[in-house]
Amino acid sequence: LTRPSRWGTPDAETDSKSAFDLCRFITAAETIMLPASVALCALAILLLPAGAASHRAASPSALGELSVVSHRPAASTWRRTQCGSPSGDADIPTRWASEVSADTTPLPAYPRPQMVRGRGGDRDKGDPSLWSNLNGLWEWEPAADAAPPFGRPLNGSILVPFPVESCLSGVAPASSATLVAQMWYRLVFDAAVADGAKTLLHFGAVDWQATVYLNGLLLRHDGRLGNHTGGYDGFGFDVTDRLKHAGNELLVHVLDPSDAGAQPNGKQRVSAVDRPGGDTYTPSSGIWQTVWMEAVPPSYISTLKIDQASTTNVKVTAFVEGGGATTPVRFEVVDRDGTTVAEAAGAAGSEVSIFVAPATAGAP
Repeated sequence: LTRPSRWGTPDAETDSKSAFDLCRFITAAETIMLPASVALCALAILLLPAGAASHRAASPSALGELSVVSHRPAASTWRRTQCGSPSGDADIPTRWASEVSADTTPLPAYPRPQMVRGRGGDRDKGDPSLWSNLNGLWEWEPAADAAPPFGRPLNGSILVPFPVESCLSGVAPASSATLVAQMWYRLVFDAAVADGAKTLLHFGAVDWQATVYLNGLLLRHDGRLGNHTGGYDGFGFDVTDRLKHAGNELLVHVLDPSDAGAQPNGKQRVSAVDRPGGDTYTPSSGIWQTVWMEAVPPSYISTLKIDQASTTNVKVTAFVEGGGATTPVRFEVVDRDGTTVAEAAGAAGSEVSIFVAPATAGAP
């Protein structure tokens, strides 16, 4: 936090300035106008010792709490498999890949940073009392057919959310001839949810067609029976009425014919397993984005549509589940210190325009 040379000689004393002085210093630079400068000052405050600023947080009990314990295969059942043609000539592991382990949760970050529930939730971590990451070792095996293997362990394991053909999945095919087009995933877990809360199960992406069962029952998605088709979009289920306290069995059947099927597949080619290179690449079958659960209140925001085309107005539409078409919704724009700088109200499903005073850009 030294003063930029544009305004004079760097001053080490700036490091010890009070929050007030720091805000006054930034505002004096005339790079922005209030109230936008309030947010910038708050950014500076966050750089000061802890306690200089705090967010107003909603009580987790008002949102519903969730605790999940997964019963996974032993970590020793997983190891990184060779990729990059049968000879491994194109297998080039990165430093980050070498840090992946079955003993830790892959992709532990909160998977929906644009909509964190609870005021003050960290966009990278979320509120750990409200969501649970199901990534990690799952049971896995190739499927001979679509008959669900209820109540029995599967023959192998896979590290979710790495696609089957990834070296880090632990089950990457050694050749094009051994690529798996149908497969089963299985995870057993215990779950404790606060009374009155709903529980949602989310899949970030599954390539290509997924059929999901929980405790022997086919789950429903958007009115369709537990079947989601499409490898690049997320989907989810309300599992409130099908969840048990202990021994929940989650089964996922995946079909991905890759370029042998009629579905859009980009440049995915089964032949690329044997001959990587050129302008094609190997398929990315199965679960390849985070699987997670969250607890929500009986009436909750499911989706947000945000239009930020204007420099003075932000238009927001909140879609609500569990409430009527006229469910009232209040919007607040807050700075980094939790201070409200703009607010508006409207109804669920209706676009609401919120005026935010414009900022004036300063010279670089």
